[in-house]
Amino acid sequence: MASESRNNLKAFVQTAPQAGRYVWVIALVDFGAQQIRRAIVSDDTFTTSDAARVAGEAQLKAMAEDH
Repeated sequence: MASESRNNLKAFVQTAPQAGRYVWVIALVDFGAQQIRRAIVSDDTFTTSDAARVAGEAQLKAMAEDH
């Protein structure tokens, strides 16, 4: 069952405005269970949404390489 669920996991990088700047949000979604398993938000803020997205994608890549 765990392996079936694992096949339905996908991570997404999004950005969100915060106090006039932007943060990245990484969400791990389990489509099999139809729920969000984890969500993390950056402590750092960025001047543009694109900068936050690039930093979030780099963070996600680093996390994937650690796993």
